[in-house]
Amino acid sequence: MKNIPEVLIVTSHFWPNVGGVETHLNDLVAALTKRNWNVTVATYTPLARNINVKKFEKKESLTVYRMPWIGNNIVHRLTPYPALEFLYLFPGLFFISLFAILKNPNIKVIHAQGLVPAAVALLLGVLTHRKKLASTHNLYFFPRNGIYKRISRFVFSGMDFVLCLSKQSVEELIRLGVKSDKVILYRYWLDFQVFKHQSKTAVRKRLKVSNSFTAFFFSRLIETKGVKIVLELVKDKKLADINFIIGNIGPFEDEVIKTEKKYQNLKYVGFLKPNEVRSYITASDVVLVPSLVDEGYGRVAMEAIACGTPVLAADRGGLNEVIDLSVGVLAEPSKIDFANVLLDFYNKPEKLIKMRNNTDKYAKKYFSENNVETIIEYYNK
Repeated sequence: MKNIPEVLIVTSHFWPNVGGVETHLNDLVAALTKRNWNVTVATYTPLARNINVKKFEKKESLTVYRMPWIGNNIVHRLTPYPALEFLYLFPGLFFISLFAILKNPNIKVIHAQGLVPAAVALLLGVLTHRKKLASTHNLYFFPRNGIYKRISRFVFSGMDFVLCLSKQSVEELIRLGVKSDKVILYRYWLDFQVFKHQSKTAVRKRLKVSNSFTAFFFSRLIETKGVKIVLELVKDKKLADINFIIGNIGPFEDEVIKTEKKYQNLKYVGFLKPNEVRSYITASDVVLVPSLVDEGYGRVAMEAIACGTPVLAADRGGLNEVIDLSVGVLAEPSKIDFANVLLDFYNKPEKLIKMRNNTDKYAKKYFSENNVETIIEYYNK
Protein backbone atom coordinates (compact mmCIF):
# COMPACT_ATOMS: atom_id res chain seq x y z
CA MET A 1 0.00 0.00 0.00
CA LYS A 2 1.36 3.40 -1.00
CA ASN A 3 2.26 5.68 1.90
CA ILE A 4 0.15 8.83 2.10
CA PRO A 5 2.40 11.92 2.32
CA GLU A 6 1.99 13.99 5.48
CA VAL A 7 2.88 17.60 6.23
CA LEU A 8 2.78 19.71 9.40
CA ILE A 9 1.78 23.34 8.86
CA VAL A 10 3.03 25.59 11.67
CA THR A 11 1.27 28.95 11.87
CA SER A 12 0.41 31.57 14.46
CA HIS A 13 -2.92 32.25 12.76
CA PHE A 14 -5.46 29.86 11.29
CA TRP A 15 -9.21 29.59 10.79
CA PRO A 16 -11.46 30.93 12.34
CA ASN A 17 -9.13 33.95 12.16
CA VAL A 18 -9.78 35.91 8.98
CA GLY A 19 -7.20 37.56 6.75
CA GLY A 20 -5.14 37.00 3.65
CA VAL A 21 -2.77 34.46 5.22
CA GLU A 22 -5.58 32.53 6.88
CA THR A 23 -7.51 32.40 3.61
CA HIS A 24 -4.41 31.16 1.78
CA LEU A 25 -3.92 28.43 4.38
CA ASN A 26 -7.52 27.30 3.88
CA ASP A 27 -6.76 27.11 0.14
CA LEU A 28 -3.50 25.24 0.80
CA VAL A 29 -5.18 22.66 3.04
CA ALA A 30 -7.96 22.14 0.49
CA ALA A 31 -5.51 21.73 -2.40
CA LEU A 32 -3.26 19.33 -0.48
CA THR A 33 -6.05 17.10 0.81
CA LYS A 34 -7.53 17.04 -2.69
CA ARG A 35 -4.16 15.64 -3.83
CA ASN A 36 -4.24 12.93 -1.14
CA TRP A 37 -1.99 14.57 1.46
CA ASN A 38 -2.64 14.23 5.17
CA VAL A 39 -2.35 17.70 6.71
CA THR A 40 -1.73 18.53 10.37
CA VAL A 41 -1.92 22.14 11.55
CA ALA A 42 -0.27 23.39 14.76
CA THR A 43 -1.50 26.82 15.74
CA TYR A 44 -2.94 28.99 18.51
CA THR A 45 -6.51 29.62 19.51
CA PRO A 46 -7.48 33.00 18.00
CA LEU A 47 -5.17 35.68 19.40
CA ALA A 48 -6.90 38.81 18.08
CA ARG A 49 -10.56 37.86 18.53
CA ASN A 50 -12.44 36.30 21.44
CA ILE A 51 -13.83 33.20 19.74
CA ASN A 52 -14.62 29.87 21.31
CA VAL A 53 -13.01 27.21 19.17
CA LYS A 54 -12.09 23.56 19.63
CA LYS A 55 -8.53 22.86 20.77
CA PHE A 56 -8.50 19.69 18.67
CA GLU A 57 -10.26 19.00 15.39
CA LYS A 58 -10.12 15.99 13.10
CA LYS A 59 -11.86 15.92 9.76
CA GLU A 60 -10.90 13.33 7.17
CA SER A 61 -7.34 14.23 6.04
CA LEU A 62 -7.03 17.35 8.23
CA THR A 63 -6.02 17.46 11.90
CA VAL A 64 -5.78 20.75 13.81
CA TYR A 65 -4.13 21.31 17.20
CA ARG A 66 -4.75 24.73 18.79
CA MET A 67 -2.68 25.92 21.74
CA PRO A 68 -4.65 28.02 24.27
CA TRP A 69 -2.80 31.33 24.70
CA ILE A 70 -3.25 34.84 26.03
CA GLY A 71 -5.14 36.78 23.36
CA ASN A 72 -6.75 40.20 23.81
CA ASN A 73 -5.11 41.41 20.57
CA ILE A 74 -1.66 41.48 22.20
CA VAL A 75 -0.17 40.08 19.00
CA HIS A 76 -1.04 43.19 16.98
CA ARG A 77 0.15 45.54 19.71
CA LEU A 78 3.53 43.77 19.68
CA THR A 79 4.02 44.11 15.91
CA PRO A 80 6.35 47.17 16.25
CA TYR A 81 8.51 45.20 18.72
CA PRO A 82 9.83 42.07 16.94
CA ALA A 83 11.79 40.76 19.94
CA LEU A 84 8.72 40.86 22.22
CA GLU A 85 6.53 39.43 19.48
CA PHE A 86 8.98 36.53 19.11
CA LEU A 87 8.99 35.85 22.87
CA TYR A 88 5.19 35.96 22.91
CA LEU A 89 4.62 33.63 19.94
CA PHE A 90 7.47 31.12 20.06
CA PRO A 91 6.96 29.04 23.26
CA GLY A 92 3.37 27.88 22.83
CA LEU A 93 3.78 27.32 19.11
CA PHE A 94 6.87 25.18 19.69
CA PHE A 95 5.19 22.93 22.24
CA ILE A 96 1.97 22.43 20.25
CA SER A 97 4.04 21.67 17.13
CA LEU A 98 6.21 19.17 18.98
CA PHE A 99 3.05 17.56 20.38
CA ALA A 100 1.61 17.33 16.85
CA ILE A 101 4.73 15.54 15.57
CA LEU A 102 4.76 13.11 18.50
CA LYS A 103 1.11 12.30 17.82
CA ASN A 104 1.69 12.00 14.05
CA PRO A 105 5.12 10.38 13.58
CA ASN A 106 4.61 9.88 9.82
CA ILE A 107 4.93 13.63 9.17
CA LYS A 108 7.86 14.12 6.78
CA VAL A 109 7.73 17.86 6.08
CA ILE A 110 7.32 20.89 8.36
CA HIS A 111 5.95 23.94 6.54
CA ALA A 112 6.18 27.17 8.58
CA GLN A 113 4.23 30.33 7.84
CA GLY A 114 6.36 33.37 8.64
CA LEU A 115 9.43 34.09 10.74
CA VAL A 116 8.44 32.89 14.23
CA PRO A 117 6.90 29.63 12.94
CA ALA A 118 10.09 29.19 10.87
CA ALA A 119 12.13 29.38 14.08
CA VAL A 120 9.87 26.68 15.51
CA ALA A 121 10.34 24.57 12.37
CA LEU A 122 14.11 25.03 12.49
CA LEU A 123 14.37 23.68 16.04
CA LEU A 124 11.88 20.87 15.39
CA GLY A 125 13.62 19.93 12.16
CA VAL A 126 16.94 19.60 13.96
CA LEU A 127 15.43 17.62 16.86
CA THR A 128 13.32 15.27 14.74
CA HIS A 129 15.32 15.15 11.46
CA ARG A 130 12.51 16.38 9.22
CA LYS A 131 12.53 18.57 6.12
CA LYS A 132 11.66 22.19 6.90
CA LEU A 133 10.25 24.90 4.64
CA ALA A 134 9.05 28.43 5.35
CA SER A 135 6.63 30.62 3.43
CA THR A 136 6.75 34.40 3.66
CA HIS A 137 3.54 36.37 3.21
CA ASN A 138 4.85 39.91 3.53
CA LEU A 139 7.99 42.00 3.30
CA TYR A 140 10.05 42.30 6.49
CA PHE A 141 11.98 45.55 5.93
CA PHE A 142 14.97 44.22 7.84
CA PRO A 143 17.12 46.90 9.51
CA ARG A 144 20.67 47.40 8.27
CA ASN A 145 22.10 45.87 11.43
CA GLY A 146 21.01 44.43 14.76
CA ILE A 147 19.93 41.21 16.43
CA TYR A 148 16.57 41.05 14.60
CA LYS A 149 18.37 40.89 11.27
CA ARG A 150 20.91 38.33 12.51
CA ILE A 151 18.24 36.04 13.96
CA SER A 152 16.16 36.31 10.79
CA ARG A 153 19.17 35.41 8.65
CA PHE A 154 19.95 32.43 10.90
CA VAL A 155 16.36 31.15 10.85
CA PHE A 156 15.67 31.52 7.13
CA SER A 157 19.11 30.20 6.18
CA GLY A 158 18.35 27.12 8.28
CA MET A 159 15.35 26.21 6.11
CA ASP A 160 15.70 23.70 3.30
CA PHE A 161 13.70 26.15 1.16
CA VAL A 162 11.99 29.51 1.65
CA LEU A 163 8.91 30.15 -0.49
CA CYS A 164 8.45 33.87 -1.25
CA LEU A 165 5.26 35.45 -2.53
CA SER A 166 6.80 38.18 -4.68
CA LYS A 167 9.99 39.01 -6.53
CA GLN A 168 10.61 41.78 -4.01
CA SER A 169 10.41 39.23 -1.20
CA VAL A 170 12.87 36.95 -3.02
CA GLU A 171 15.32 39.86 -3.37
CA GLU A 172 14.84 40.81 0.29
CA LEU A 173 15.74 37.30 1.50
CA ILE A 174 18.78 37.10 -0.78
CA ARG A 175 19.97 40.51 0.46
CA LEU A 176 19.50 39.19 3.99
CA GLY A 177 22.05 36.50 3.22
CA VAL A 178 19.92 33.44 2.40
CA LYS A 179 21.43 31.40 -0.46
CA SER A 180 19.61 32.14 -3.71
CA ASP A 181 19.08 28.45 -4.54
CA LYS A 182 16.99 28.13 -1.37
CA VAL A 183 14.68 31.06 -2.17
CA ILE A 184 11.72 30.10 -4.37
CA LEU A 185 8.99 32.26 -5.90
CA TYR A 186 5.40 31.03 -5.55
CA ARG A 187 1.92 32.52 -5.99
CA TYR A 188 -1.35 32.39 -4.12
CA TRP A 189 -4.32 30.92 -5.97
CA LEU A 190 -8.10 31.11 -5.87
CA ASP A 191 -11.01 28.70 -6.01
CA PHE A 192 -12.82 29.67 -9.20
CA GLN A 193 -15.96 27.94 -7.97
CA VAL A 194 -16.04 30.64 -5.28
CA PHE A 195 -14.42 33.63 -7.00
CA LYS A 196 -16.28 34.06 -10.25
CA HIS A 197 -18.18 36.55 -12.35
CA GLN A 198 -21.76 37.22 -11.27
CA SER A 199 -24.49 39.57 -12.43
CA LYS A 200 -23.55 43.04 -11.18
CA THR A 201 -27.17 44.18 -11.52
CA ALA A 202 -28.54 41.32 -9.43
CA VAL A 203 -25.91 41.69 -6.69
CA ARG A 204 -26.45 45.45 -6.50
CA LYS A 205 -30.17 44.92 -6.12
CA ARG A 206 -29.63 42.39 -3.33
CA LEU A 207 -27.18 44.65 -1.47
CA LYS A 208 -29.22 47.79 -2.16
CA VAL A 209 -26.25 49.44 -3.88
CA SER A 210 -27.18 52.14 -6.37
CA ASN A 211 -26.34 51.90 -10.06
CA SER A 212 -24.00 54.88 -9.78
CA PHE A 213 -20.26 54.47 -10.34
CA THR A 214 -19.01 52.67 -7.20
CA ALA A 215 -15.53 52.23 -5.70
CA PHE A 216 -14.97 49.62 -2.96
CA PHE A 217 -12.26 49.60 -0.29
CA PHE A 218 -11.86 46.57 1.96
CA SER A 219 -8.93 46.34 4.34
CA ARG A 220 -8.10 46.74 7.99
CA LEU A 221 -8.86 50.37 8.85
CA ILE A 222 -5.31 51.46 9.60
CA GLU A 223 -3.33 54.29 8.06
CA THR A 224 -0.80 52.08 6.24
CA LYS A 225 -3.62 50.44 4.25
CA GLY A 226 -4.59 53.85 2.84
CA VAL A 227 -7.91 54.41 4.56
CA LYS A 228 -7.12 58.13 5.00
CA ILE A 229 -6.65 58.45 1.25
CA VAL A 230 -10.08 56.89 0.67
CA LEU A 231 -11.69 59.32 3.11
CA GLU A 232 -10.00 62.23 1.31
CA LEU A 233 -11.43 60.93 -1.98
CA VAL A 234 -14.90 60.82 -0.45
CA LYS A 235 -14.59 64.49 0.49
CA ASP A 236 -13.35 65.62 -2.93
CA LYS A 237 -16.12 67.65 -4.61
CA LYS A 238 -14.92 66.54 -8.06
CA LEU A 239 -15.74 62.95 -7.03
CA ALA A 240 -19.14 63.72 -5.51
CA ASP A 241 -20.93 61.59 -8.12
CA ILE A 242 -18.87 58.51 -7.23
CA ASN A 243 -20.17 56.23 -4.48
CA PHE A 244 -17.61 54.81 -2.05
CA ILE A 245 -18.10 51.68 0.04
CA ILE A 246 -15.72 50.91 2.91
CA GLY A 247 -15.61 47.55 4.67
CA ASN A 248 -13.80 46.04 7.68
CA ILE A 249 -12.85 47.35 11.12
CA GLY A 250 -9.85 48.96 12.76
CA PRO A 251 -8.56 52.06 14.58
CA PHE A 252 -10.01 54.45 11.96
CA GLU A 253 -13.55 53.06 12.31
CA ASP A 254 -14.83 56.10 14.25
CA GLU A 255 -13.40 58.45 11.61
CA VAL A 256 -15.09 56.43 8.85
CA ILE A 257 -18.44 56.53 10.66
CA LYS A 258 -18.11 60.29 11.24
CA THR A 259 -17.35 60.84 7.54
CA GLU A 260 -20.28 58.64 6.49
CA LYS A 261 -22.67 60.82 8.51
CA LYS A 262 -21.42 63.93 6.73
CA TYR A 263 -21.05 62.70 3.14
CA GLN A 264 -23.86 60.96 1.27
CA ASN A 265 -21.51 59.29 -1.21
CA LEU A 266 -19.97 57.04 1.48
CA LYS A 267 -21.44 53.78 2.78
CA TYR A 268 -19.69 51.99 5.65
CA VAL A 269 -20.58 48.29 5.87
CA GLY A 270 -18.31 47.26 8.78
CA PHE A 271 -16.92 43.77 9.23
CA LEU A 272 -17.74 41.46 6.33
CA LYS A 273 -17.70 37.70 5.95
CA PRO A 274 -15.77 36.38 2.93
CA ASN A 275 -18.92 35.79 0.87
CA GLU A 276 -20.06 39.35 1.65
CA VAL A 277 -16.70 40.74 0.53
CA ARG A 278 -17.11 38.94 -2.80
CA SER A 279 -20.58 40.40 -3.21
CA TYR A 280 -19.41 43.97 -2.64
CA ILE A 281 -16.49 43.42 -5.03
CA THR A 282 -18.96 42.29 -7.70
CA ALA A 283 -21.28 45.22 -7.00
CA SER A 284 -18.46 47.73 -7.53
CA ASP A 285 -16.97 49.22 -10.68
CA VAL A 286 -13.46 49.35 -9.23
CA VAL A 287 -11.68 48.06 -6.11
CA LEU A 288 -9.26 50.42 -4.36
CA VAL A 289 -5.96 49.21 -2.84
CA PRO A 290 -4.12 52.43 -1.82
CA SER A 291 -1.53 50.85 0.50
CA LEU A 292 1.15 53.23 1.76
CA VAL A 293 3.70 50.48 2.45
CA ASP A 294 4.97 47.65 0.27
CA GLU A 295 2.43 44.83 0.17
CA GLY A 296 3.64 41.25 0.13
CA TYR A 297 1.21 40.43 -2.66
CA GLY A 298 -2.28 41.90 -2.31
CA ARG A 299 -4.90 39.18 -2.08
CA VAL A 300 -7.91 41.48 -2.34
CA ALA A 301 -6.63 42.58 -5.77
CA MET A 302 -6.53 38.92 -6.87
CA GLU A 303 -10.06 38.35 -5.62
CA ALA A 304 -11.33 41.47 -7.38
CA ILE A 305 -9.88 40.38 -10.72
CA ALA A 306 -11.31 36.87 -10.37
CA CYS A 307 -14.74 38.38 -9.64
CA GLY A 308 -14.49 40.56 -12.76
CA THR A 309 -13.81 43.94 -11.13
CA PRO A 310 -10.80 46.04 -12.21
CA VAL A 311 -8.36 47.31 -9.58
CA LEU A 312 -6.85 50.71 -8.81
CA ALA A 313 -3.84 49.90 -6.63
CA ALA A 314 -0.81 51.57 -5.14
CA ASP A 315 2.40 51.00 -7.06
CA ARG A 316 3.94 49.35 -4.03
CA GLY A 317 5.54 45.99 -3.23
CA GLY A 318 4.05 42.89 -4.79
CA LEU A 319 0.91 44.63 -6.07
CA ASN A 320 2.62 45.25 -9.40
CA GLU A 321 3.04 41.47 -9.67
CA VAL A 322 -0.69 40.90 -9.15
CA ILE A 323 -2.10 43.27 -11.75
CA ASP A 324 -1.07 44.80 -15.04
CA LEU A 325 -2.63 47.44 -17.29
CA SER A 326 -4.99 44.92 -18.87
CA VAL A 327 -6.99 44.55 -15.61
CA GLY A 328 -6.20 47.65 -13.57
CA VAL A 329 -4.06 50.69 -12.92
CA LEU A 330 -1.12 51.23 -10.60
CA ALA A 331 -0.69 54.73 -9.17
CA GLU A 332 1.14 56.54 -6.42
CA PRO A 333 -0.84 56.14 -3.18
CA SER A 334 -1.96 59.76 -2.89
CA LYS A 335 -5.31 61.46 -3.01
CA ILE A 336 -4.38 63.40 -6.16
CA ASP A 337 -3.20 60.40 -8.17
CA PHE A 338 -6.10 58.16 -7.16
CA ALA A 339 -8.60 60.94 -7.83
CA ASN A 340 -7.23 61.48 -11.32
CA VAL A 341 -7.55 57.80 -12.20
CA LEU A 342 -11.07 57.57 -10.74
CA LEU A 343 -12.16 60.60 -12.77
CA ASP A 344 -10.68 59.04 -15.88
CA PHE A 345 -12.58 55.80 -15.23
CA TYR A 346 -15.78 57.74 -14.51
CA ASN A 347 -15.54 59.83 -17.69
CA LYS A 348 -14.37 56.95 -19.92
CA PRO A 349 -16.37 53.88 -18.88
CA GLU A 350 -15.18 52.02 -21.96
CA LYS A 351 -11.78 51.65 -20.26
CA LEU A 352 -13.29 49.75 -17.35
CA ILE A 353 -15.42 47.64 -19.69
CA LYS A 354 -12.30 46.60 -21.61
CA MET A 355 -10.48 45.73 -18.38
CA ARG A 356 -13.48 43.82 -17.06
CA ASN A 357 -13.53 41.75 -20.24
CA ASN A 358 -9.88 40.79 -19.64
CA THR A 359 -10.27 39.68 -16.02
CA ASP A 360 -11.48 36.11 -16.48
CA LYS A 361 -8.67 35.06 -18.81
CA TYR A 362 -6.10 36.89 -16.64
CA ALA A 363 -7.26 35.26 -13.39
CA LYS A 364 -7.23 31.76 -14.87
CA LYS A 365 -3.73 32.32 -16.24
CA TYR A 366 -2.15 33.56 -13.01
CA PHE A 367 -4.35 32.51 -10.06
CA SER A 368 -5.30 28.89 -10.74
CA GLU A 369 -5.00 26.12 -8.16
CA ASN A 370 -2.12 24.69 -10.19
CA ASN A 371 0.08 27.18 -8.30
CA VAL A 372 0.06 24.72 -5.38
CA GLU A 373 2.25 22.40 -7.44
CA THR A 374 5.23 24.68 -6.77
CA ILE A 375 4.82 24.10 -3.03
CA ILE A 376 4.39 20.35 -3.43
CA GLU A 377 7.46 20.19 -5.68
CA TYR A 378 9.61 21.55 -2.85
CA TYR A 379 7.94 19.33 -0.27
CA ASN A 380 9.21 16.42 -2.34
CA LYS A 381 12.75 17.69 -3.07
